[in-house]
Amino acid sequence: MTISYDIYDPVISIGTVAKRLGVAVQTVRLYEKEGLVLPYKTQTGRRLFSAHDVERLKCIRKMITEHGLNISGIKQLMALIPCWDYRGGFDDDCRICKVFSESIGPCWNVREVGAKCRHEDCRLCSVYRLEISCDRMKEIIHGERRKELLNNSIEPLRGEEETDK
Repeated sequence: MTISYDIYDPVISIGTVAKRLGVAVQTVRLYEKEGLVLPYKTQTGRRLFSAHDVERLKCIRKMITEHGLNISGIKQLMALIPCWDYRGGFDDDCRICKVFSESIGPCWNVREVGAKCRHEDCRLCSVYRLEISCDRMKEIIHGERRKELLNNSIEPLRGEEETDK
């Protein structure tokens, strides 16, 4: 019998995560405390991570070890993700949400969010479940709509360059 898991199923212990990342368990706890990852907690308080959480943590480690960012810098980078682009668009609810006006970290760390997200389990939210790839951070930060706008505005420039040659 084969058991298959969804990438969002919390089935990996904190010790296994630490081994996969090559860090101490305390480092994984620090990333959790800083709000960079949201492990599932059992009734007894045991932390369980999903494969998605592990990929997020790998990216965080890469930002620290290869790109020289600190935790504060990573939080600022994640604060730039336009959650409204991934949650139905910018509306009046977004205008009054502290994520839009005051956030200094990922939206899932903000306590006083707008009605759109107030009763949402952040682990299930499309923003938390974004594939955080260190190679795609600009694309994630610009959001899907901005990416389309950017692609549309760049195409004419490329065409003009070719005619100038």
